[in-house]
Amino acid sequence: MKKRIIISFLALLAVSCDKEVFTGLVESGVPDYGKIFVSTNPKGYKLFIDDKYMGVISPDTIKLLTAGIHKLTLKHDVFSDSSQSLVVQKNSVNNLAIDMMKSSRFFAKVICSTNPQGAKIYLNDRPTGLTTPATVTNVYPGEFEIKFIKNLFRDDSLTMKLKGGQYTEVYRILEDTSRTVSYRMNNSGITSNMVRKVIADKNNNKWIGTLDRGLVKFDGKRWTSYENISALTSKNITELMVDRSGKLWVGTGNGLAVFDGASWINYNDKLPSQFVTAIEEDILGNIWIGTLGGLVKCSNNIFQTFTPSNSDVNITNISAVSSNKKGEIWIGTNLYGIFKYDGKNWTQYPAKLMDLPRTNVSDIVKDLIVDKNENLWSYNAADPALQVASALLKFDGSKWYDWSLPILFYLDVNSFYSDADGNIWMSVNGGLIKYNGTTPYVYDPDTKGFFSKQITSFCIDSNGDGWLSTLGGGVARMKKGTY
Repeated sequence: MKKRIIISFLALLAVSCDKEVFTGLVESGVPDYGKIFVSTNPKGYKLFIDDKYMGVISPDTIKLLTAGIHKLTLKHDVFSDSSQSLVVQKNSVNNLAIDMMKSSRFFAKVICSTNPQGAKIYLNDRPTGLTTPATVTNVYPGEFEIKFIKNLFRDDSLTMKLKGGQYTEVYRILEDTSRTVSYRMNNSGITSNMVRKVIADKNNNKWIGTLDRGLVKFDGKRWTSYENISALTSKNITELMVDRSGKLWVGTGNGLAVFDGASWINYNDKLPSQFVTAIEEDILGNIWIGTLGGLVKCSNNIFQTFTPSNSDVNITNISAVSSNKKGEIWIGTNLYGIFKYDGKNWTQYPAKLMDLPRTNVSDIVKDLIVDKNENLWSYNAADPALQVASALLKFDGSKWYDWSLPILFYLDVNSFYSDADGNIWMSVNGGLIKYNGTTPYVYDPDTKGFFSKQITSFCIDSNGDGWLSTLGGGVARMKKGTY
């Protein structure tokens, strides 16, 4: 019995010793792997093996590849993709250098055409030696600029992005600048296409008042924005005027400021209303400011206010101010018609007392001006709610005339301008009109390149070029001798 127990114990001990040295199942064999180092020209391709991204970007090594044939795919956000077969050998490192730029599929191309033809083609500001129509080949993939340049036409360009192997077609209608040059946000430094006023000073700077981005100056080469000037308490510029001393007067939807070329002065506290609608300098050098709350006269920096409380007339809601050689001031309002002030007395001219053929002429004055012959011109706007009609009025000092122009569209004047030759320029919704007293000349926006039919103002600079402002089309310059 004891012998049987000892044998059993020895057998158990033998089993226990075997368990202490057992390490698991015996492997049938470890797979043999290979590596491949991939370099590309250009660099930066994501590396895929058998359509699986390996987490590396060229140049780099792909590890743990089983021996055999695999598909290598190179992918890039900009350059063209490429695939090829490769053989991986066990326990080895292969080097693979791929020059993608030797493939015809690496580069992009751009098919270019313009109207008119014959524009020189530039790629990233470098001449291609081609003129439209032509195809620019071997374009390095990614973002690049194509530009078209033709004499007497505005340069046109666009930035695009193409992947290798792709192509695109580009067509551009070039703006004819032989007569008119436009300045918009997409082709100049102007800050807004919504422009209410443009004037020129004695140095031929153009001052441009926008509806939403404040004041801009253009000296013929450089654009300067005055959008964030603290003295200008609104970005809605309503009126501009340069006085005989060279100071710039700026009216806004929230005040008045003056710029002498070096510093700004704000005069908001001098106004009966912060909304400035008109600014005029009379023959004596007095500055007259029209507001919705009344009229202001500035003489030698002394401000005098005229309101219904001190003028015996309802001189509010002013929309326009002009003056004549006698020093008389003409005021247009958008409710009460036209007033004249001779320095002492006020005279009101409501439409119903003008002895006009029509009895329903409006008293809503949009603008008025005294021409070279001392005639007063006024445009009064229609108002269907009040059942009043629009009218172009002329006053020769003794008689009012309900004037009509032989034009083919409804006359809706935004502002007047009188040139040195006595022509009256009317900026209208529909175009620009020059009137010599006999024949109107209409400048159509579609054929003149104004880029908007809503013309808001006009002026002629010291070079003889005509400048006009628009709502939506920025400003445009009509070259001297072409209008």
